[in-house]
Amino acid sequence: MPDESGLLVGLTSQIAAERSHPVVLRNSRIICWGTMGVGICSLFIGLCMVLMVFSVLTPLDAISFMRVLAALQWGLGGLMMGYMCPALWAWGQTLASHTVKLDERGVDFNLGTKKKPLELFMAWDNVALVAQKRVGNAQQFTITGKDGSMAQFSSYTFVRPKKVARMIAERVGQTIQRA
Repeated sequence: MPDESGLLVGLTSQIAAERSHPVVLRNSRIICWGTMGVGICSLFIGLCMVLMVFSVLTPLDAISFMRVLAALQWGLGGLMMGYMCPALWAWGQTLASHTVKLDERGVDFNLGTKKKPLELFMAWDNVALVAQKRVGNAQQFTITGKDGSMAQFSSYTFVRPKKVARMIAERVGQTIQRA
């Protein structure tokens, strides 16, 4: 607690001083909205690609195998672009709901959605390990507690997952272990 001079009284270490400042980490709203916006754009592009099918197939008296093949390619491409819209929209909403709160008590993970909340609180003295491993195309971080509790997040959960893991590791006085 700060005194009149602004210094923290009663805290004896830098880690304890860092723990006293609450920090909420979340994904950038601009990135979340951008992801959802790209989903809407993919729907528009998909509709335009489907309209190209009709453009390729007209006039009907000039239909050939190559024109039918081109129409099939435009149609499948349009369908796939249309399928991207709900996927990107859902991913953007999911990214917007993920938060990690660091305060003087510990770290509070909220890695679920409003419909399916997935919350975990881990006290600072309960954090045993902060580990990193590469899984496919993503960096995955695991925060393991001494009681066996575990929180996992990756670059699909947070845009900058290493920053989140580094802040947790710094607050418990550890380094990120590579698994």
